[in-house]
Amino acid sequence: MYITTLKTDKQGQHLKRWEATQFYERIKTDANNFLIGFLRDEAPAEQPQRYRRYKEIPHVYAAVELRKQTNGALGMAAFNGLVILEVRQLMSAKVCDATKRAAMTMPSTLATFTGATGTEVIILVSVAQAGGTLPATEPEAELFYAQAYQRVAHIYDAVLPVRVTRMTPSLRHTFLLPLDPNPFVNEQAVALRVTGSEPVAADGDDADLHLLALPEQRTAEESDMTAYLNYDRAYDAAALEVLPLLKSVKYGSNAWFQQYVTGMATALFCKGWAQEETVCHVWNHLKFKDAEGLTEDFVRGLVETVYDEELAARKRQPSLAVREPLMQTIIRRMESRYVFRRNTVMGYTEFRPNHTWATPWVPVTDQVVNTFTTDLQLSGLDLWDRDVKRYVHSMRIRDYDPIDDYLCKVRGRWDRKHDYIRALAATVPTDNPGQWADWFHTWFLAMVAQWQGRDRRYGNAIVPLLISEQGQHKSSFCRQLLPNDLRSWGYMDNLSLAEERPVHLAMAQMLLINLDEFNRISPQKQQGFLKNILQLPTVKVKRPYASRTEEVPRLASFIATTNMADVLTDPSGSRRFLGVQVTGSIDVSQTPNYEQLYAQAQYELDEGARYWFDDDETAAIMEHNRQFQQQSSAEMFFHQYFSTPKSEAEEGQWMMTSEILQTIKRRAGAAFQVPAVNAFGRALCGNPDILYRRSKKGSEFYVKPT
Repeated sequence: MYITTLKTDKQGQHLKRWEATQFYERIKTDANNFLIGFLRDEAPAEQPQRYRRYKEIPHVYAAVELRKQTNGALGMAAFNGLVILEVRQLMSAKVCDATKRAAMTMPSTLATFTGATGTEVIILVSVAQAGGTLPATEPEAELFYAQAYQRVAHIYDAVLPVRVTRMTPSLRHTFLLPLDPNPFVNEQAVALRVTGSEPVAADGDDADLHLLALPEQRTAEESDMTAYLNYDRAYDAAALEVLPLLKSVKYGSNAWFQQYVTGMATALFCKGWAQEETVCHVWNHLKFKDAEGLTEDFVRGLVETVYDEELAARKRQPSLAVREPLMQTIIRRMESRYVFRRNTVMGYTEFRPNHTWATPWVPVTDQVVNTFTTDLQLSGLDLWDRDVKRYVHSMRIRDYDPIDDYLCKVRGRWDRKHDYIRALAATVPTDNPGQWADWFHTWFLAMVAQWQGRDRRYGNAIVPLLISEQGQHKSSFCRQLLPNDLRSWGYMDNLSLAEERPVHLAMAQMLLINLDEFNRISPQKQQGFLKNILQLPTVKVKRPYASRTEEVPRLASFIATTNMADVLTDPSGSRRFLGVQVTGSIDVSQTPNYEQLYAQAQYELDEGARYWFDDDETAAIMEHNRQFQQQSSAEMFFHQYFSTPKSEAEEGQWMMTSEILQTIKRRAGAAFQVPAVNAFGRALCGNPDILYRRSKKGSEFYVKPT
């Protein structure tokens, strides 16, 4: 097992691999000019970024071994079978030691040690799949890690003296290079087996629950952290003005805390700070947070009082909170504390705290509304939850499109040196790589065009169909087509075609739907429902709890996988599928360069590139797909007893469908089950090798009995 450290400086990124035992020895001493020791002395534990040499500290990847890829991105070399747990804000070395010892009572603990700041404990837990194996590709490992993290965190909560600090599960979670003279290591750790079962959903059996309860998985934005540090420096300057005024008050007393918070709130108000930004920084800078009565609500109440009084004084009103209408007070306090947006794709309102300490966006559920209501009532407002709902579900909330947000970030960044889309197609081994790469390129452009709504008259009706035996990484390839920012909520591979309503809702909310195990779809579904939805540009949906049906643009494109070659059943020809026979294992070892992929797609679309298939390409696709066409038993008997002349110049005769069936029945006997005449006629019409004409008698075919 190798543990990777990453250090970034002006020369670029520097990766270093450590054998596990070497890494445990490395963290016993502060070998690099007391880099970690000065961190503990100079920076607050919760804000290590304030350390002047912070950028010199390597970041440690323990769960995954990384390597640099040829395209410059960092890809997974191996999954170490580890889940990283962190227990933060431990105020003494004694508590850290007790936490480490408690973690080592679990047989699955591989190692535990004190982190870089000295106030957190890091625990490496060995995990494996139910069969004892580990995922081989990064997408599979990412999904497994998320499941394993949830289970492991709950288990360790029961044995540790303090609760595990919850974080968004990420295979690439990092921590700063630790310093612990006495790390605990158990090289004989037994991997905790984690099954592949789905996480338990909320109460109820709503079929659309999995489509709606998909909060955006956002990591800390670099711009947020930069702004936070800028605020932090301004806070330090304000504190130098306020602290000398408190010399006459006993440090650490309730009076000191009250005067300190009040003084800082007044100073920061005068500097033009937003109220929630002030609450965030004051609370983060306070020490002795276990002091009686010292809570975040206490700080928030004092800050709100100061801001209300200052605003009232500026407006020359005796009490701003009393004089303004109730709804105006609700909106002012909600907007000062939170930022709201309406996710137009998922169809719900999201929120996050209104400060620069980066936090994820979360859907506004009934539980969240109740929390908002309770907080406002505790602040002295007499209101009901319906008053809060009127605001958070109103048109006052700005719209947000996560697709446009992502595509705008990568627009204009294509280096125009490489064809990243065809290079991605080349990772799929096939007998006809050139044709497949061209088809995949057109389909990929159509997928992005579908998201952007470039043509509301037509939907992306083409479906790449990956065909191979099991274990060739078809599903992993499909999953890797979307970047993490979009995949966490926009990818689906378990869609059931049994009912129209959830299918239409998925097409309105998802970006890519993988029809995994395509052979499970019946011929009736292929030729009817599936064929219809593939060409829809818009869908009509009724969201849960909605009172009406609405027409919304379709977002989703489709891709499919199967282990069986004869899966296409449409007798008129399968022009909606791009069948590709995968001849070997698909290379999913490298993470795609998503920025270049989607920047290239946008550039080509803006330049007028064609993202649909013309008539010649459609004919070539239909001809190519004949090898994957499923033949009925009647068609097999037909080819056994008849040959198909290429022209009337060759020997043959015109026969009606019923005559052909009678001939087959007479020669095959009881072994032949006579199908419906019309269905058999449509199947013959769909075969381009059979001459066909319409006469007064009906459909006739030029054949020769053998």
